[in-house]
Amino acid sequence: MRVLVPIDGGADCREAIRFINSRKSWLESQKPQIELLYVQKPYMEHPTEEGDFDIQSWYYDDKIKAVFDDMAEDIATLPANVIKTSKIGHPAKVIASYAKEIGADLIVMGARGLSALKNLYLGSVSLGTIAKAPCPVLVCREHFTPREENLKIGIAVDGSGFGDRCTKFAVQNKELFGKNASFEVIFVHADEETVPSELLDKGVTELDKLLPKYEHEEYMNAIESPLAQLKAAGLQAKPVELRGSLQTTLTRYADENLNMVVMGSHGKGRISSLVFGSSTRAMVASCRMPIFIVPGEA
Repeated sequence: MRVLVPIDGGADCREAIRFINSRKSWLESQKPQIELLYVQKPYMEHPTEEGDFDIQSWYYDDKIKAVFDDMAEDIATLPANVIKTSKIGHPAKVIASYAKEIGADLIVMGARGLSALKNLYLGSVSLGTIAKAPCPVLVCREHFTPREENLKIGIAVDGSGFGDRCTKFAVQNKELFGKNASFEVIFVHADEETVPSELLDKGVTELDKLLPKYEHEEYMNAIESPLAQLKAAGLQAKPVELRGSLQTTLTRYADENLNMVVMGSHGKGRISSLVFGSSTRAMVASCRMPIFIVPGEA
């Protein structure tokens, strides 16, 4: 497994390294190849004179050395074969394209970069990386990364193909979550006042009878396949049915009951032209714990 870890010296990227170090059994059994990537923003967008190139060369070398030196203690905790790479460009774009270039299986990164405002839960680099990444992205935040070996994982499903993709990722990488990890397949019903379009022509009395049945079928269809996959892999798994807005309800439930959430980059109502679903964006921005974002097929 090849793991790409973008760094910039900030607290959240150090948390990403701490998460990797907390996965002791995974590191020992899978021996993943870990690569640290520092992306320096361009000093000048369009250098025009020879002196400009000389200044840039000095500036880049100095900045790159400073970041890796500053993070030396954190880096020293990783396996000895860790690769250190630096690139020049706009971070989100470079991270995603480099992940594709090296065939990365996973990106582990901080929610906010060093330059992000302290009141932001999610920085532009992490948002941009998630939107463009060719592989799953784990977003970590300072102080909220679990240290225990066996994790409690919530897999958010909504009846779309992303539920199966998230489950497939969890099964294929089960060692990452701990030998005795437990999984919950979570379905969140929309708020009560939201009525499915196919039932809009029904009267109030008929709707009261049909809606519970419709919702139960929707719930069962969403959880059936993911739950079966997890149990077939010998993993502890149970279904969870919630009601409310995805952002508020799932965030609250996750904070109280889970160590981590796995969800798709888009939901059932996705628009094909969008690169990042609004519900997923809101969830990643509001949830304090680490979140795996699994992309769809290219």
